[in-house]
Amino acid sequence: MIRFAWRRALESIPVLIVLSFIVFGLFKLVPGDYLSEMELNPTISSETVEKLRHDYGLDRSLPVQYWLWLKQIVKGDFGYSFAQRRPASDLVMERVGGTLVLTASAFSLALFLALILGLISALNVGRWPDGLSLWLSLAGLSLPTVLASIGCLYFAYWTGWLPVGGADTWRHLILPSITLAIPSAAFLARTLRLELIDTLGQPYVRAAVAKGLPEWRVVWHALRNAANPVISLAGVTLGGLLSGAVVVEKVFGWPGLGSLIVDSLLMRDLYVALNCVLLASFFVIVANFFADLLLALNDPRVRCR
Repeated sequence: MIRFAWRRALESIPVLIVLSFIVFGLFKLVPGDYLSEMELNPTISSETVEKLRHDYGLDRSLPVQYWLWLKQIVKGDFGYSFAQRRPASDLVMERVGGTLVLTASAFSLALFLALILGLISALNVGRWPDGLSLWLSLAGLSLPTVLASIGCLYFAYWTGWLPVGGADTWRHLILPSITLAIPSAAFLARTLRLELIDTLGQPYVRAAVAKGLPEWRVVWHALRNAANPVISLAGVTLGGLLSGAVVVEKVFGWPGLGSLIVDSLLMRDLYVALNCVLLASFFVIVANFFADLLLALNDPRVRCR
């Protein structure tokens, strides 16, 4: 198991390097930056702007800029935010906790809902609970994140049960978590349903039922064997949650990396947005790494691949 974990960790390093190159290149394709906006200000001399470009290495070639930026990231230095006039590391560290809390709560809720819907659907194939579960899953997959956010905001405003924005208490976490969890729960529920139906039809399951094994034990063993695809998709699901957090955090006023990315892009503070995107990508790679470990623990055959 340790050897498998080391192999997966080493395989993640080149992925992260290539990803950093792609993200850096895409952001460099965006015309202009905050210093370009400063050049339009008549109270700031062009010499001042050029000196800032030289001090921060922005007048170098793109390969040199990438190398300097990569060395800074490795050291934990996220550069400087020209728009907010403070180190970008402080901005990122203030927001990263909010995104991790929101993503973790939404992911936990998505797994719980997927397990409930998947089990109900697979154990009642062809009956009304199965039809209801499939309808709810389809509705969750079809519902855009923006529309779900607006619906949750209207519900909170109409009932007064929950706050419509902010991050002061745990109650502020409920609506954004539900909004993020809906599509992921629907996707995982449909996957679990198909795998569980296939597993429950296997000969060894029918033999266990014929021998009089309690139903809950049969379902437990079938669920463990059907869980492999769901575990594999868990890392991908986390990536979807992080991308959806960009919209949800802005709509609900939740202080996280998503809202910081939007604010930085609007203020042309591209390096802050770039570092946030790279950090979110790193979290996705780490999530996939742990998903691989969990898959190896659940199915020892994976370790031999």
